[in-house]
Amino acid sequence: MPKGGAREGAGRKPGTLNQRSAEMAADILGSGKSPLEYLLEVMVDDSADQKRRDWAAEKAAAYIHPRPAPVPRAVAFTMPKLDGAKDIPTAISGVLQAVSDGAISPSEGQSIVSIIESQRKAIETGELLERLETLEAIQSGFGR
Repeated sequence: MPKGGAREGAGRKPGTLNQRSAEMAADILGSGKSPLEYLLEVMVDDSADQKRRDWAAEKAAAYIHPRPAPVPRAVAFTMPKLDGAKDIPTAISGVLQAVSDGAISPSEGQSIVSIIESQRKAIETGELLERLETLEAIQSGFGR
């Protein structure tokens, strides 16, 4: 009984352009214009298909009207005092609550949590330094 399914080597090879894409690429390469010039020409061509004109307008818009960069804003947020590593979970919970209440955006909350994380590292480094100095003092006392 014959097997079903695609034959070995049948169909279009991966990465091969379909007929429409190949025609468009040939038009662009043959015109001697920059891609933006070509897109603008297609966009204003009244005889071109409306979907193709819309496609050209969408692609050209990114080069003509780039997206503005987001403007950072100051965030009014009450932070509890961070005296030690034990205070970190409370601070992060406060940030999470502010995000869920809509007081700050998720990206702003993420920025605040990264600042809290930096503070945590500084606190832990200080605590480790104190422990190390204590151990060294104890060790030097035994060495005498």
